[in-house]
Amino acid sequence: MPKGGNSGPNGHRYRTVRAAVLARSDTCVLCGHPGADQADHILSRSQHPEIDVADPANLAPVHGVNGCPTCGEKCNQVKGNGTVTRPVRSRDW
Repeated sequence: MPKGGNSGPNGHRYRTVRAAVLARSDTCVLCGHPGADQADHILSRSQHPEIDVADPANLAPVHGVNGCPTCGEKCNQVKGNGTVTRPVRSRDW
């Protein structure tokens, strides 16, 4: 599927899928704490450009620039353009 337009990272379809991912769960896949405010790609877009940007199977809740309210980690930034393979840190609760 082509990038940009309605299917790009700022397109309506992506925003709709992102909202659905966060409505389903706000538990960060990286640190395991609640309060995730972003949906990030499990397989990074830079390493897997063939994957549709709005594929719900490739999006998961993460903490963004505001960080996790429990551990303070900015999970999405720590992950960078890597792939989600395991939590950034183990649960401490």
